[in-house]
Amino acid sequence: MSRVNPMEALDYMPHPLIIVTAGDPDKPGRRGGMTAAWACRASWDPPLVAVAIAPERFTLELIREKGEFVINVVGPSLRDAAFGVFGSVSGRQVDKFEKSGAKMVKAKSVTAPALADAVVSIECKLEKIVEAGDHMLVVGRVVDAYKMREEEPLVFHLWRARELK
Repeated sequence: MSRVNPMEALDYMPHPLIIVTAGDPDKPGRRGGMTAAWACRASWDPPLVAVAIAPERFTLELIREKGEFVINVVGPSLRDAAFGVFGSVSGRQVDKFEKSGAKMVKAKSVTAPALADAVVSIECKLEKIVEAGDHMLVVGRVVDAYKMREEEPLVFHLWRARELK
């Protein structure tokens, strides 16, 4: 057994790879999304999820503004968009949907846009935001969900997207 830096040890925990979308799908300057990996189920009853988002992110601003968001589970079809656009540029300067070519669809139960090429889209109403160190923990109540495409989800592990096998 050898001691490791706690930050390095945390990299060994696999995470879901998601794109969180928020805002108004009909207003290019007021819609956005971001790639995230720090997300989890938080409760069975009611069904709650939690996503860690840095406080300066435009997506967090949109979530606060609208009180809702969509968690889009990333599969191989969204890998390039997740890393090349949603995880690397700011939505304050760029319309990430247009730049990435990711097909946006209107969600069924919230205003936020969903991604047509997601494995699953999970629609959430904002329950609360909790400060958690250098991030904000965004807790959402799941109000609707649907399978978008027949792909296996990717996970984020050791700084790479990996397929589940």
